[in-house]
Amino acid sequence: MLNPQSYTSQKNGNTYVTNQFVIETQGQYPKKVAFKVMGEDKFKQMQIAVGGFYNVSFDVESREWQGKWFTECQAWRAVRMDGQQAAAPAPAANAGTTTGNAPSAPAPTSAPAASPMPETTGDTPADDLPF
Repeated sequence: MLNPQSYTSQKNGNTYVTNQFVIETQGQYPKKVAFKVMGEDKFKQMQIAVGGFYNVSFDVESREWQGKWFTECQAWRAVRMDGQQAAAPAPAANAGTTTGNAPSAPAPTSAPAASPMPETTGDTPADDLPF
């Protein structure tokens, strides 16, 4: 689990909190996947614990910014599959689902949600991201 981040809307002044967690998929070639959860209350409902086995329902969204594409996985349900929570119904047709373990060691707090992009050499600095 990564540290929560707070954002304040410039339009209405409301404060929003996002939480991120990383799971490792099962299979011959396990992959680590970072998920973002909007809202502290939603994250607490998921009851994510290090070392747990979860079925995560999520939406994938990509957006362009300054000619580059960024992708994030927004988790909207995480159900513990090792007996700690009841099983969840099937996810919506437009959503993805993955099953995996929360890693036994927490991921570093500086890990990005999206794949790292190569450094640019030119007028655009590599670290001026909108998020």
